[in-house]
Amino acid sequence: MIPITCDSSVLSTDGCQDEGWQAALKLSLQKIAGKTYLIPQQRIGPLTVQRPFYPEGEVCHVYVLHPPGGVVGGDQLKLDIDVRPGAQGLITMPGAGKFYRSAGKTASLQQTFNVSGNAALEFLPLENIYFPAAEFSSKILVNLDEDAKFAGWEIHCFGLPANGEDFITGKVLLNTELRVGGRLLIHDRLKIDSLEQARRCGLRGSRIYGSFIIYSRAINESLLKSLRFLRAESGIAGISRVESELIVARYLGNSTEHAQAYFRGLWQVLRPVALGRDACVPRIWNT
Repeated sequence: MIPITCDSSVLSTDGCQDEGWQAALKLSLQKIAGKTYLIPQQRIGPLTVQRPFYPEGEVCHVYVLHPPGGVVGGDQLKLDIDVRPGAQGLITMPGAGKFYRSAGKTASLQQTFNVSGNAALEFLPLENIYFPAAEFSSKILVNLDEDAKFAGWEIHCFGLPANGEDFITGKVLLNTELRVGGRLLIHDRLKIDSLEQARRCGLRGSRIYGSFIIYSRAINESLLKSLRFLRAESGIAGISRVESELIVARYLGNSTEHAQAYFRGLWQVLRPVALGRDACVPRIWNT
């Protein structure tokens, strides 16, 4: 692991307090002599990163590690990533996020991504799995300079379909905000419980929901047409052009694998145009 300073004044000596994990990870990606470097800023608790990889030269691939064993009620996690001018970074995770049953307390995760001019960030994690009776609140804040580039997705699985366990109790709150040059372009708010999952105006009985946001000045109509030719193997999927530089893809269905395949297929097509480089699949996806 990369050595990261730990603010021990915030935590008990083992990084865990009675009310749950209090974890924070602040990272900076900086371009130095034509290559992007990971500069750790602060680490509190069990959030950490592996040593960065460079499978495509200057782009820094970073694997973020969630708390061992998953997230439970009362855990409070924060992830802040600052991408400096000209830096190029790809963030993913080696495993699915797991959010377990709560005894009443709500777990929270706030993720903030600041991307400076002429910089690019790809945030491509594996799915989040919400066990029955999980209580969880997520907030994602994306702040982009006008000439920045961003591609980020999230895939959410409610319940444990393979075990025959539906999300019959519990609640998940999802809040995503994207700003470009300080202007709010996306504000998604979603509350999922058993009622919303069943409603036609909610998830229509589906267990899997995914959202993929891409911002780049290089987006054009030809790219959009190419993306619309792609189809998910199951479920409902589609693409919207919110503004000339901003597109959003959605998936709603019952297969995590099909959601992942759909988003990864979109990413492989859009990356050469929107981000200016061929797709380079993180090797952790193949394990």
